[in-house]
Amino acid sequence: MVTQHMIKTRAALLSCLALAAVAASGAASAAGYVNNRAGWYALTKEAKIGYAQGMNDSLNYVFTDDTLSEALIKRGRTLCLVEQKTTAAGLADQITATYKDDRFANVAPTALYILRMAEVCKKNINAVRLEYGLGPL
Repeated sequence: MVTQHMIKTRAALLSCLALAAVAASGAASAAGYVNNRAGWYALTKEAKIGYAQGMNDSLNYVFTDDTLSEALIKRGRTLCLVEQKTTAAGLADQITATYKDDRFANVAPTALYILRMAEVCKKNINAVRLEYGLGPL
Protein backbone atom coordinates (compact mmCIF):
# COMPACT_ATOMS: atom_id res chain seq x y z
CA MET A 1 0.00 0.00 0.00
CA VAL A 2 1.31 3.41 -0.99
CA THR A 3 1.10 5.93 1.82
CA GLN A 4 1.05 9.72 1.61
CA HIS A 5 4.45 9.74 3.33
CA MET A 6 5.88 7.46 0.65
CA ILE A 7 4.52 9.72 -2.08
CA LYS A 8 6.00 12.84 -0.48
CA THR A 9 9.31 11.09 0.12
CA ARG A 10 9.41 9.95 -3.52
CA ALA A 11 8.57 13.44 -4.79
CA ALA A 12 11.32 14.94 -2.61
CA LEU A 13 13.79 12.35 -3.88
CA LEU A 14 12.89 13.07 -7.51
CA SER A 15 13.33 16.78 -6.89
CA CYS A 16 16.76 16.18 -5.34
CA LEU A 17 17.78 13.96 -8.25
CA ALA A 18 16.70 16.59 -10.77
CA LEU A 19 18.67 19.25 -8.92
CA ALA A 20 21.69 16.95 -8.72
CA ALA A 21 21.47 16.35 -12.45
CA VAL A 22 21.33 20.07 -13.06
CA ALA A 23 24.26 20.76 -10.73
CA ALA A 24 26.39 17.90 -11.99
CA SER A 25 25.79 18.59 -15.66
CA GLY A 26 28.20 21.51 -15.64
CA ALA A 27 31.03 19.40 -14.28
CA ALA A 28 30.29 16.26 -16.27
CA SER A 29 31.54 16.15 -19.80
CA ALA A 30 31.68 13.28 -22.22
CA ALA A 31 32.95 13.46 -25.77
CA GLY A 32 30.15 13.04 -28.28
CA TYR A 33 27.35 14.09 -25.93
CA VAL A 34 25.61 17.41 -25.58
CA ASN A 35 26.26 18.53 -22.01
CA ASN A 36 25.41 22.24 -22.00
CA ARG A 37 24.22 25.29 -23.94
CA ALA A 38 27.42 25.53 -26.01
CA GLY A 39 27.01 21.93 -27.13
CA TRP A 40 23.34 22.51 -27.94
CA TYR A 41 24.05 25.66 -29.91
CA ALA A 42 26.73 23.82 -31.91
CA LEU A 43 24.10 21.43 -33.29
CA THR A 44 22.36 22.09 -36.59
CA LYS A 45 18.60 22.66 -36.50
CA GLU A 46 18.03 19.12 -37.78
CA ALA A 47 20.39 17.66 -35.18
CA LYS A 48 18.52 19.53 -32.40
CA ILE A 49 15.23 18.10 -33.64
CA GLY A 50 16.68 14.58 -33.74
CA TYR A 51 18.23 15.00 -30.31
CA ALA A 52 14.91 16.24 -28.88
CA GLN A 53 13.05 13.29 -30.40
CA GLY A 54 15.56 10.84 -28.97
CA MET A 55 15.30 12.40 -25.51
CA ASN A 56 11.53 12.35 -25.68
CA ASP A 57 11.40 8.71 -26.73
CA SER A 58 13.93 7.50 -24.19
CA LEU A 59 12.71 9.57 -21.23
CA ASN A 60 9.07 8.57 -21.70
CA TYR A 61 9.58 4.85 -22.25
CA VAL A 62 8.07 2.94 -19.35
CA PHE A 63 10.44 0.28 -18.08
CA THR A 64 9.31 -2.78 -16.15
CA ASP A 65 11.33 -1.68 -13.14
CA ASP A 66 9.94 1.87 -13.06
CA THR A 67 8.06 2.76 -9.91
CA LEU A 68 4.38 3.53 -10.27
CA SER A 69 5.14 7.22 -9.78
CA GLU A 70 7.81 7.21 -12.51
CA ALA A 71 5.55 5.37 -14.94
CA LEU A 72 2.68 7.76 -14.29
CA ILE A 73 4.89 10.81 -14.87
CA LYS A 74 5.97 9.34 -18.20
CA ARG A 75 2.36 8.53 -19.13
CA GLY A 76 1.25 12.06 -18.17
CA ARG A 77 4.01 13.64 -20.27
CA THR A 78 3.12 11.46 -23.25
CA LEU A 79 -0.59 12.31 -23.02
CA CYS A 80 0.29 15.98 -22.67
CA LEU A 81 2.54 15.99 -25.72
CA VAL A 82 -0.09 14.20 -27.81
CA GLU A 83 -2.84 16.53 -26.57
CA GLN A 84 -0.75 19.59 -27.42
CA LYS A 85 0.33 18.10 -30.77
CA THR A 86 3.93 18.71 -29.78
CA THR A 87 6.54 17.92 -32.43
CA ALA A 88 10.22 17.17 -32.04
CA ALA A 89 10.88 20.59 -33.59
CA GLY A 90 8.69 22.17 -30.90
CA LEU A 91 10.60 20.35 -28.16
CA ALA A 92 13.90 21.51 -29.64
CA ASP A 93 12.58 25.07 -29.72
CA GLN A 94 11.60 24.85 -26.04
CA ILE A 95 15.08 23.70 -25.10
CA THR A 96 16.65 26.48 -27.18
CA ALA A 97 14.35 29.05 -25.55
CA THR A 98 15.26 27.76 -22.07
CA TYR A 99 18.97 28.08 -22.89
CA LYS A 100 18.48 31.83 -23.40
CA ASP A 101 18.43 32.05 -19.61
CA ASP A 102 22.08 32.14 -18.49
CA ARG A 103 21.25 30.16 -15.34
CA PHE A 104 20.92 27.09 -17.56
CA ALA A 105 24.12 27.53 -19.61
CA ASN A 106 25.81 24.53 -17.97
CA VAL A 107 22.75 22.30 -17.76
CA ALA A 108 22.38 19.27 -20.02
CA PRO A 109 19.43 19.33 -22.44
CA THR A 110 18.07 16.18 -20.80
CA ALA A 111 17.67 18.02 -17.49
CA LEU A 112 16.05 20.95 -19.29
CA TYR A 113 13.61 18.58 -20.96
CA ILE A 114 12.60 17.09 -17.60
CA LEU A 115 12.22 20.53 -16.01
CA ARG A 116 10.25 22.01 -18.93
CA MET A 117 7.93 19.03 -19.31
CA ALA A 118 7.24 19.06 -15.57
CA GLU A 119 5.99 22.64 -16.03
CA VAL A 120 4.20 22.22 -19.35
CA CYS A 121 2.59 18.87 -18.52
CA LYS A 122 1.85 19.29 -14.82
CA LYS A 123 -1.94 19.15 -15.35
CA ASN A 124 -1.72 15.90 -17.31
CA ILE A 125 0.78 14.31 -14.94
CA ASN A 126 -1.39 15.11 -11.94
CA ALA A 127 -4.54 13.85 -13.69
CA VAL A 128 -2.90 10.49 -14.41
CA ARG A 129 -1.62 10.28 -10.83
CA LEU A 130 -5.13 11.00 -9.54
CA GLU A 131 -6.52 8.11 -11.63
CA TYR A 132 -4.26 5.81 -9.61
CA GLY A 133 -5.08 7.36 -6.26
CA LEU A 134 -1.88 9.39 -5.95
CA GLY A 135 -1.76 13.06 -5.05
CA PRO A 136 -0.39 15.82 -7.24
CA LEU A 137 3.31 16.54 -7.62
